[in-house]
Amino acid sequence: MKKLFFILLAITMVSCNKVANDSSKTVDSAKIIDSINATISKHNDSIRALNSKNHFDDLSGTHKLTFTNDEGLSFSGTVTFSKIMSDGYDVKGGAKSGKNSLVIDGKADRVSKKHINFYGTISQKINGVSHTKKKSNTFANEGKGNFFRLQEKVNSEGFVDYIDIWE
Repeated sequence: MKKLFFILLAITMVSCNKVANDSSKTVDSAKIIDSINATISKHNDSIRALNSKNHFDDLSGTHKLTFTNDEGLSFSGTVTFSKIMSDGYDVKGGAKSGKNSLVIDGKADRVSKKHINFYGTISQKINGVSHTKKKSNTFANEGKGNFFRLQEKVNSEGFVDYIDIWE
Protein backbone atom coordinates (compact mmCIF):
# COMPACT_ATOMS: atom_id res chain seq x y z
CA MET A 1 0.00 0.00 0.00
CA LYS A 2 2.91 2.30 0.76
CA LYS A 3 4.34 1.64 -2.72
CA LEU A 4 1.02 2.48 -4.34
CA PHE A 5 0.80 5.71 -2.36
CA PHE A 6 4.29 6.79 -3.48
CA ILE A 7 3.57 5.91 -7.12
CA LEU A 8 0.38 8.02 -7.08
CA LEU A 9 2.23 10.83 -5.35
CA ALA A 10 4.99 10.76 -7.99
CA ILE A 11 2.46 10.77 -10.86
CA THR A 12 0.58 13.64 -9.29
CA MET A 13 3.75 15.70 -8.84
CA VAL A 14 4.84 15.13 -12.44
CA SER A 15 1.43 15.99 -13.85
CA CYS A 16 1.12 19.21 -11.78
CA ASN A 17 4.57 20.43 -12.65
CA LYS A 18 4.47 23.53 -14.86
CA VAL A 19 6.42 23.51 -18.05
CA ALA A 20 9.10 26.16 -18.36
CA ASN A 21 7.46 27.51 -21.55
CA ASP A 22 4.83 30.10 -20.60
CA SER A 23 2.19 30.12 -23.31
CA SER A 24 0.38 33.28 -22.13
CA LYS A 25 0.74 36.25 -24.49
CA THR A 26 2.16 39.53 -23.34
CA VAL A 27 -0.29 42.33 -24.09
CA ASP A 28 0.95 45.72 -25.24
CA SER A 29 -0.91 48.35 -23.20
CA ALA A 30 -0.28 51.03 -25.86
CA LYS A 31 -2.23 48.97 -28.40
CA ILE A 32 -5.16 48.65 -25.98
CA ILE A 33 -5.18 52.40 -25.31
CA ASP A 34 -5.01 53.18 -29.05
CA SER A 35 -7.91 50.83 -29.69
CA ILE A 36 -10.01 52.45 -26.96
CA ASN A 37 -9.16 55.95 -28.26
CA ALA A 38 -10.13 54.96 -31.80
CA THR A 39 -13.49 53.66 -30.57
CA ILE A 40 -14.15 56.82 -28.53
CA SER A 41 -13.21 59.05 -31.48
CA LYS A 42 -15.56 57.16 -33.78
CA HIS A 43 -18.37 57.52 -31.22
CA ASN A 44 -17.68 61.25 -30.73
CA ASP A 45 -17.61 61.81 -34.51
CA SER A 46 -21.04 60.22 -34.88
CA ILE A 47 -22.43 62.46 -32.10
CA ARG A 48 -20.81 65.54 -33.70
CA ALA A 49 -22.39 64.63 -37.05
CA LEU A 50 -25.84 64.33 -35.48
CA ASN A 51 -25.46 67.64 -33.62
CA SER A 52 -24.41 69.52 -36.76
CA LYS A 53 -27.33 68.21 -38.83
CA ASN A 54 -29.95 70.87 -39.56
CA HIS A 55 -33.54 70.25 -38.58
CA PHE A 56 -34.68 72.74 -41.23
CA ASP A 57 -33.37 73.83 -44.64
CA ASP A 58 -29.78 75.07 -44.54
CA LEU A 59 -29.53 78.86 -44.86
CA SER A 60 -25.75 78.94 -45.37
CA GLY A 61 -24.65 81.32 -48.09
CA THR A 62 -25.53 84.76 -49.40
CA HIS A 63 -29.12 85.99 -49.53
CA LYS A 64 -30.78 89.13 -50.83
CA LEU A 65 -31.59 91.74 -48.16
CA THR A 66 -34.22 94.40 -48.91
CA PHE A 67 -35.48 97.48 -47.12
CA THR A 68 -38.80 99.16 -47.90
CA ASN A 69 -40.79 101.73 -45.94
CA ASP A 70 -44.21 103.36 -46.18
CA GLU A 71 -42.71 106.46 -47.81
CA GLY A 72 -41.83 104.41 -50.91
CA LEU A 73 -38.10 104.22 -50.19
CA SER A 74 -36.66 100.90 -51.28
CA PHE A 75 -33.13 99.51 -51.64
CA SER A 76 -31.37 96.15 -51.46
CA GLY A 77 -28.11 94.46 -50.59
CA THR A 78 -26.90 91.08 -49.37
CA VAL A 79 -26.62 89.19 -46.10
CA THR A 80 -24.39 86.15 -45.52
CA PHE A 81 -25.31 83.23 -43.26
CA SER A 82 -22.28 81.21 -42.04
CA LYS A 83 -23.17 77.98 -40.27
CA ILE A 84 -21.75 77.63 -36.75
CA MET A 85 -23.92 74.75 -35.47
CA SER A 86 -27.15 72.90 -36.13
CA ASP A 87 -29.58 75.56 -37.43
CA GLY A 88 -27.30 78.28 -35.98
CA TYR A 89 -25.56 80.94 -38.08
CA ASP A 90 -23.33 84.01 -37.97
CA VAL A 91 -25.14 86.71 -39.91
CA LYS A 92 -23.48 89.72 -41.53
CA GLY A 93 -24.62 91.98 -44.30
CA GLY A 94 -26.05 95.25 -45.40
CA ALA A 95 -27.79 97.34 -48.01
CA LYS A 96 -27.07 100.86 -49.17
CA SER A 97 -28.60 103.43 -51.49
CA GLY A 98 -27.12 106.93 -51.46
CA LYS A 99 -27.09 108.19 -47.87
CA ASN A 100 -29.52 105.49 -46.72
CA SER A 101 -28.07 102.31 -45.27
CA LEU A 102 -28.95 99.15 -43.37
CA VAL A 103 -26.44 96.92 -41.53
CA ILE A 104 -27.16 93.54 -39.92
CA ASP A 105 -24.57 91.85 -37.69
CA GLY A 106 -25.17 89.04 -35.21
CA LYS A 107 -26.22 85.43 -34.79
CA ALA A 108 -29.39 83.66 -35.88
CA ASP A 109 -31.14 80.42 -34.99
CA ARG A 110 -33.67 78.89 -37.32
CA VAL A 111 -36.31 77.70 -34.84
CA SER A 112 -38.94 76.54 -37.32
CA LYS A 113 -39.52 76.33 -41.05
CA LYS A 114 -41.01 79.85 -40.95
CA HIS A 115 -39.10 81.57 -38.10
CA ILE A 116 -35.56 82.82 -37.54
CA ASN A 117 -34.55 84.29 -34.17
CA PHE A 118 -31.88 86.97 -34.61
CA TYR A 119 -29.55 88.13 -31.80
CA GLY A 120 -27.39 91.10 -32.65
CA THR A 121 -27.59 94.58 -34.09
CA ILE A 122 -29.74 95.94 -36.90
CA SER A 123 -28.65 99.51 -37.68
CA GLN A 124 -30.28 101.74 -40.22
CA LYS A 125 -29.82 105.31 -41.35
CA ILE A 126 -32.80 106.49 -43.38
CA ASN A 127 -33.14 110.12 -44.58
CA GLY A 128 -30.52 111.22 -42.02
CA VAL A 129 -32.24 109.51 -39.05
CA SER A 130 -30.41 106.63 -37.35
CA HIS A 131 -32.14 103.77 -35.62
CA THR A 132 -30.60 100.68 -33.98
CA LYS A 133 -32.26 97.52 -32.74
CA LYS A 134 -30.09 95.58 -30.30
CA LYS A 135 -32.45 93.14 -28.62
CA SER A 136 -33.45 89.79 -30.05
CA ASN A 137 -35.68 90.00 -33.09
CA THR A 138 -37.70 87.53 -35.10
CA PHE A 139 -37.81 87.20 -38.84
CA ALA A 140 -40.86 85.26 -40.06
CA ASN A 141 -42.08 83.96 -43.37
CA GLU A 142 -45.58 85.43 -43.38
CA GLY A 143 -46.61 83.51 -46.50
CA LYS A 144 -46.43 86.64 -48.69
CA GLY A 145 -43.41 85.45 -50.63
CA ASN A 146 -40.14 83.60 -50.41
CA PHE A 147 -38.64 85.79 -47.67
CA PHE A 148 -38.38 86.24 -43.91
CA ARG A 149 -39.65 89.63 -42.70
CA LEU A 150 -38.53 91.40 -39.52
CA GLN A 151 -41.49 91.33 -37.14
CA GLU A 152 -40.61 94.50 -35.21
CA LYS A 153 -41.47 96.79 -38.12
CA VAL A 154 -42.01 100.12 -36.35
CA ASN A 155 -38.89 102.26 -36.08
CA SER A 156 -38.08 104.89 -33.43
CA GLU A 157 -39.90 107.57 -35.49
CA GLY A 158 -43.10 105.50 -35.49
CA PHE A 159 -42.94 104.58 -39.18
CA VAL A 160 -43.14 101.07 -40.56
CA ASP A 161 -39.98 99.59 -42.09
CA TYR A 162 -39.99 96.28 -43.94
CA ILE A 163 -36.66 94.48 -43.66
CA ASP A 164 -36.68 91.21 -45.59
CA ILE A 165 -34.17 88.37 -45.94
CA TRP A 166 -34.88 86.37 -49.08
CA GLU A 167 -34.48 82.59 -49.17
